[in-house]
Amino acid sequence: MRVNTEGWNKSNHIVLAVSTGVDSMVLLHQLITHLADSYTKLTCLHVNHNIRPAAAEEEQFIKGYCDKHQIPLHVQHLDLSAVIEKGNSIESAARAERYHWFDDMMTELKADVLLTAHHQDDQIETIFYRLMTGRSTRSSLGMTYLSSRGHYNLCKPLLEATKSEIRNYQTKHNVPYYEDESNTENHYVRNDIRNRILPDIESNKHLSTEQLLKLKDWHDEQLEVVRNEATTFISTFVDFCNDDNEVTFSRKQFLNLRHSVKMAVLDKLFAELPLDKSITEKTYDEWFQQLTENVTQCTLYATHEWIIHIAYDKFIIMANCKEKLAPTKIDQPGAYNYGRYSIDITNEFPTFEYPIVIRTRKDGDKFELNGMKGHKKISRLLIDEKVMQTERNQMPVIVNAYNEIIAVGTLYLKNRYNQSIFIRNMGEE
Repeated sequence: MRVNTEGWNKSNHIVLAVSTGVDSMVLLHQLITHLADSYTKLTCLHVNHNIRPAAAEEEQFIKGYCDKHQIPLHVQHLDLSAVIEKGNSIESAARAERYHWFDDMMTELKADVLLTAHHQDDQIETIFYRLMTGRSTRSSLGMTYLSSRGHYNLCKPLLEATKSEIRNYQTKHNVPYYEDESNTENHYVRNDIRNRILPDIESNKHLSTEQLLKLKDWHDEQLEVVRNEATTFISTFVDFCNDDNEVTFSRKQFLNLRHSVKMAVLDKLFAELPLDKSITEKTYDEWFQQLTENVTQCTLYATHEWIIHIAYDKFIIMANCKEKLAPTKIDQPGAYNYGRYSIDITNEFPTFEYPIVIRTRKDGDKFELNGMKGHKKISRLLIDEKVMQTERNQMPVIVNAYNEIIAVGTLYLKNRYNQSIFIRNMGEE
């Protein structure tokens, strides 16, 4: 039975997540016998989910085993009663709780590598599960041998060992373990795959579940190609404005990408944002459909902190600035900032028109046209100039002492103020 030790070295403090099942107990036995010289320190972590009656007995067993072999052990008790009452999946909830604790413990222990006892049969099961549940298009088709969790690495040294090899090792070396009776209950999806579906496939002499391993290799190669295309698009066509927490790119150029690359682009961009939850593929499909339609402006997604927005020829991800800018009263020349705009009032400005007020637009706001009779609504001006909805609510409107609108952002300035008012949109620099 091969144990891949490439994920750590002799100077590392390694930690094993041990469940008392045959897989983790065999790996633990390997670590304290044949592989004892491959690391500098070994610690074990055990999670008691408090679901099965045997959980308490298993906890006492692993405590005794680690004590006998002088291995430091830390135990965590989980309370999943609220999850069970709601009828939610305890599998995903338990995994999330486990890894949250693992993360904390790896920091506390100042350890280098966390080991789990996932093996080749688990890999085949995972590939099948991801394929049949539609979880294959945006991530690896299976588990990886070595991955980073920030301050430590997660390693699966038995990933190339089969379940039969593990059981043969257990028999040969008489490794003690506990069998989780819930593994035989097929109402759990993964158990059904493991106990019923995959054995049925293997019973057909023309089929082999090991072909899924070849599919994974091919799939992951193609996924890398897609991600590289996404990285190229981001570095070439995406504009980042750090001061305003804003990301923009061309709607047309984005739509020219392959479907898988479009998803990869958004996945990479959203990975840096504190979104409430990950965006589903179904939601992406709905967005892509809206992008192809004649929708000039619409909000695709919004949280308290972020807005994802279509505006004319742009796809925009920006900070959600819900607070409306307060009016500012000015009674002398000077340089003033209003949102992302810089406004310079020179000494040429008529003193009798002070104070002037800088504010955002109001319903019904109109300004006098330059060089012709009549007025125009600010709302119409913003539409004609294809100003984004989010920008409309932040654009400064300058009003003189006679309640006359004399400027609207950089879009309009009454002719007689050409030498006395200078406005710049700092966000466009």
